[in-house]
Amino acid sequence: MAATVLFTITGGEVIPEIEMPVSATILELKKKIESVLNLKAERQTLRHDNEELNNDRTIAYYNFKKNVATLVLHFKPLSGKPKFNITVKDGDDEFNVKVKETTLIADLIKKIEKCTGYSIKYMNLYHLSTKIEEEDLPITAYYISEGSKIEVKYLRFY
Repeated sequence: MAATVLFTITGGEVIPEIEMPVSATILELKKKIESVLNLKAERQTLRHDNEELNNDRTIAYYNFKKNVATLVLHFKPLSGKPKFNITVKDGDDEFNVKVKETTLIADLIKKIEKCTGYSIKYMNLYHLSTKIEEEDLPITAYYISEGSKIEVKYLRFY
């Protein structure tokens, strides 16, 4: 069995764990992160112990201790701060909401409340299976980007 490294990716409110073979390059790791977070590899910068990881190096080159590493993910903002659509899944219905990467979670919530007709006090929002809770953060803290899908789950009161 080939040696692997388990990476915990920090930098946002969503903290995925990704396992990769030590023979993989950092660029291949970024592409795996792209498949999980829907965040283009070319927009990503990965750091470990304040060192930026080079796309062309293999994971083995960095000799992570105990085959476990915590990486910090930073990503470059879209130039020009363009608006883009994200999809909101509300039960069987889906609708698009137009946002910018600088949109605050609180403003996203207002848009979703307007579209659904329900107050946030009756629902929870999720992205990548992570509950969205911090309203004063930008949507990028939850890695919400173009093409992202937000799920609405209604609270049940008995």
